[in-house]
Amino acid sequence: MGKRIVAIFSTILALLVLCACRVFVFALGDHTLAETAAQQQTYTLTIPSGRGNFYDRNGKALTGGKTTYMAAIAPGPQAAAALQRVLSAERMAQVQELLEAGQPFLLSLDEPVEAEGIVCVPQTERTSRPALAVHLLGYLDGGGNGVTGLEKAYDSFLQRNGGKTEITYTVDALGHLLPGSTAAVHAEDARGTAKVQLTLDQSIQSIVENALHTHIQKGAAVVLEAGSAQILAMASVPTYDPTNVAASLNAADGPLVDRVLQAYNVGSVFKLVSAATALEAGVDPETTYRCTGTQQLDARTFHCYEGEAHGLISMRQAIAQSCNCYFVNLSQTLSASAFLQKARLCGFGTETPLAPSFSGSAGTLPTLKSLQNGQELASFSFGQGALTATPLQVAAMVNAVASKGFYTPPSVILGTQARADAAFKSTNSPDAVPVMSENTAALLTSYMVDCVQSGTGMPGKPSAVSAAAKTATAQTGRMEGGVEENICWYTGFFPVNAPRYVVVVMEEGGSSGGKDCGPVFREIAEKLSTQID
Repeated sequence: MGKRIVAIFSTILALLVLCACRVFVFALGDHTLAETAAQQQTYTLTIPSGRGNFYDRNGKALTGGKTTYMAAIAPGPQAAAALQRVLSAERMAQVQELLEAGQPFLLSLDEPVEAEGIVCVPQTERTSRPALAVHLLGYLDGGGNGVTGLEKAYDSFLQRNGGKTEITYTVDALGHLLPGSTAAVHAEDARGTAKVQLTLDQSIQSIVENALHTHIQKGAAVVLEAGSAQILAMASVPTYDPTNVAASLNAADGPLVDRVLQAYNVGSVFKLVSAATALEAGVDPETTYRCTGTQQLDARTFHCYEGEAHGLISMRQAIAQSCNCYFVNLSQTLSASAFLQKARLCGFGTETPLAPSFSGSAGTLPTLKSLQNGQELASFSFGQGALTATPLQVAAMVNAVASKGFYTPPSVILGTQARADAAFKSTNSPDAVPVMSENTAALLTSYMVDCVQSGTGMPGKPSAVSAAAKTATAQTGRMEGGVEENICWYTGFFPVNAPRYVVVVMEEGGSSGGKDCGPVFREIAEKLSTQID
């Protein structure tokens, strides 16, 4: 009986131990599963897949260089072998460390690679090669946001229609890829399709930039389509590399400045406005004046450039030979308000809007009160004193002469397209308004022809096409190395009888508009003459 009780007790005890062991094993298993689940995580690599681009008037891309690829790499033998075949030994050694680390990573490639563990997404370099119109287009920061120029003006529009590709992996707590896991790829708008079409002509832009870089160290040039005032090219020197802006931030010569939209002392190109004011006030252009090289006005003596005495001249010779004293004398016979009104009609003193929140400088105009002073009015009459203007404003004024007296605000945007399947939205063309009579414009044109044929504009005379032009060498009052810095200009249009192009060239620190800027005008005119029917 006692033995039987012991056997029963032993059996019960064994059963209890067995149950306890099973509970412990189950509990241990649940803990292991929970720990493993806690260690499983997701890791996502994000690849931007597009920003809208700028195009010229003919549909040629102004942004977006060659296509490269951004690859998401999941470390593994297949991926390593595929990369070994396409990378240099030096670069493969660098990538090998990433492969051995076991975590997914991004790698830029020149060509797509197909292999298990590699996902390639096409990328487009932002800057075309060679880079054109960098000042107008502007540049991006490290986060892909527009900082200057049209990149800033259209930043939200270009970014809104971009996209991204997300590659998500299952990894452990250390970020290592879990064996057997497959990457999940989610693409949103694989490529940016937003489009901003400009009035620029890529080939003309290239011609202008090459001519400017050849002849001028600091300055600008702009080409307008005669009549419409659409900007066909605009360039500024020195320039900068939009992929390495930091190298130019502290440069003394201001490579980041867009000199086409910066205001400068104008000088004698403004004599066209003064002559138009006089002609429409009834002044006889054949009335002569004897220039001795100086003109006394109250206690101040005005001079022609380098004191040159032009002798007995009419308005025609005063324009062609750029006689300051003629206009000093002329200014005293006209009302200050007439001068100021004509300047404003021709676009001076007003910003030039080109895109949302993006405009050329307004420059400066003297006040009507200040022009009551005869000396101030005399300075204004030949483009000195308080007057400043941008090369773009000067081009628009000259376009009014080429357009038989009609002024049209310059423009640079033809339209936008949000997506490839969306309608193209054209930008409204600005209205042309009359600012001088057709007869006045015709007289000014003939004077400008004489300037090219026998006057200060001779150094810029093109051999292949007829041209009308005006020069300027404006004083700034700023001294550089004991010498006053000049702002030099050469502006005109061609062909004379049926104008197609208006060109302005400006140089900071030159010696004379004809000698320094004329050769740039001539080179541009001769190359563009081949495009004239």
